[in-house]
Parts: sequence; structure tokens; C-alpha cells
Amino acid sequence: MTTRPPIGLARPVRGVKVHSRQTLGACAPTYGRVELDFEPLPAAVDSSIAFACIASPERAPEYEESLAVGVMRELAATDTEDPEAHRGAPVKAQVIVRAMSWHWVDTCEMVFVRLGALAVREALCCVAEDREPHLLETRVRLSS
Repeated sequence: MTTRPPIGLARPVRGVKVHSRQTLGACAPTYGRVELDFEPLPAAVDSSIAFACIASPERAPEYEESLAVGVMRELAATDTEDPEAHRGAPVKAQVIVRAMSWHWVDTCEMVFVRLGALAVREALCCVAEDREPHLLETRVRLSS
């Protein structure tokens, strides 16, 4: 299988919001919220992610790293955990994190990996369908 060269994001997509609701009464930590902007990049520049926000309740480097992993993996079209998620060529974009929220007990790293991937998919749908982002509310599943 040969990898295809990355394509540039056709236009900016701002305000992509993805929320994973807390599962009340369950032991699984499923809460997380993110808001991301996606900006096109010049051909010679690689995809990147920048944190331009204040996280709530405070910064959490482990969750920031997990979000970055999910975003970059999905942009690169290398989501090995979900083979059905492959959508074709990798996409190049500058991703800016505008907001991020987590809970002391009800959040884990995998929530942010998955929120990052969902945000990328929503941004790509916005470009393909020429629309503004919709709020994605989900409950991230931690097991298959």
C-alpha cells in the first residue's frame, strides 16, 4: 500500500466544537470538550497544532498531548485503531485549540484522542459540504 501525498485544506474552518458527555453512574471517564480552528497551510509547511487557550479547570499536559495525537493521526490518515476511519489522502492544516475542558475524575487521555479525531472529521465534512461546523455531542466509548 502506497501513501498518498498530503493535500492542503481548501479553506479555514473555525469553531469546530466536540463534546463528550459524562456517563452518570458509570465507572468510565468519558467527559471532555474541545473547540478547534483549522487553517490552510502553504504547500511546504507540515501540519501542526497550537494551544491558544486556557484549559478548564487548569492546564493538563497529558490531555493536551492526547488531543494532539488524535488530531495529527487523523490528519495523517493513519488511525490504526479504527480502519474504517481511513478517508483517503492525508490533509495538511494548522490546528488551533481555542477551548478545552476536562474533569478531575471523569476524564482520561483516550477521550481527548478521540475528540481530536472527531474534530478533524467534522472540519473535513465542513469543507466537503461547504458548511459551517455543527456542534458534535457524543459519549466517547473507551472499549470496542
